[in-house]
Amino acid sequence: MISVYNLEDYKIIRDGIKYLISQDAGFRWVGDSNEPEHLFHVLGKEHIDVLVLDIYLDGMQDVKILDGFEICKYVRSKYPQTKVLAHSMYEDSDKVMKMLDSGAGGYVSKRSGYEHLIEGIRVVANNGVYICREAARNFKNAPDFIAGRTQELKPRNEFFSRREKEVLELMAKGFSSKDIAKELFITEKTVESHRRNMVQKAKVRNTMELISMAINRGVIKI
Repeated sequence: MISVYNLEDYKIIRDGIKYLISQDAGFRWVGDSNEPEHLFHVLGKEHIDVLVLDIYLDGMQDVKILDGFEICKYVRSKYPQTKVLAHSMYEDSDKVMKMLDSGAGGYVSKRSGYEHLIEGIRVVANNGVYICREAARNFKNAPDFIAGRTQELKPRNEFFSRREKEVLELMAKGFSSKDIAKELFITEKTVESHRRNMVQKAKVRNTMELISMAINRGVIKI
């Protein structure tokens, strides 16, 4: 029997998931909330096989609260027996990749039918990988990644080029343009060109905003 807890923003969605889980003899409903503190309290007392986790618990990604990425990392590090299935209104590749990098075993869009959520719970509970069709279409190789034939998801439409990401990662680590040029065997002028192009693409005001955006969206890892 798979024990399930739901940390979700909206009560109407939590109630719907609870009803579906309660109708299946293969599941046990542990609880639900929109407050991380309640989840942590339950985890300290009960075993949870699968945590169904929303990414932004207030529905807004610009409010500085504990988000699903941080919660996922914490749960997977402290309670490794608990698998995480992300359940989000967002389907873009950056958020899917960041959630999986945070330790989630699967990702289901809220536009997907509940049957896909149930399937996802079963898959991640059995140590598999699940990505719903709505999110998977944003990647070139989702089937291969899910099947374990590759360890890296490749976005269909990448925001930054591979070289731009390399420059950006070094910028985030505090490298100067001169040091980046030496590290990547390119000229300082090329580095500055990449920097300007990325600021324009991201529609931000400066390098600091560019780095912050890239980290928050999971575009780069530091």
